[in-house]
Amino acid sequence: MKLQDAIRLARQAKKHANVNHARRFAQHVVPEVVRPARVIWNQAIGALFILLAVPAILKTVQLFRSFQTDPKSGFGLGLSLIFVVVMLFFGIGSFMKARRIAGTPRRS
Repeated sequence: MKLQDAIRLARQAKKHANVNHARRFAQHVVPEVVRPARVIWNQAIGALFILLAVPAILKTVQLFRSFQTDPKSGFGLGLSLIFVVVMLFFGIGSFMKARRIAGTPRRS
C-alpha cells in the first residue's frame, strides 16, 4: 500500500467519524430543542388569536348596544360574535396544545 492511499483512507475514516458524531449529537439534542420550540410556537399563535379576539369583543359590545336602538345591526352583531367565539376557541385550543406538548399535568 502506498503512503498516499493510506493517507486517503485515514482522511475518509476521519470524515465518517465526524458524520457519525454529528448524527449522534443531533439525535440527542434536536428532540430537546424541538419540544420547547413547539411549545413557544403554540403559545405565540394562541396569544395572536386572543389578541385578535379582543378588538372583536369590543366591537361586539358596541354592536350589541346599538342593536337595542337599531335592529339592522343584528347581522354585524352575529358575525362579530361568531368571529369572537372562533378566535377564542383557537386561542385557548392552542394554549392547551402547548401545555400538552410540554407535558404539564392538569389540575384536578
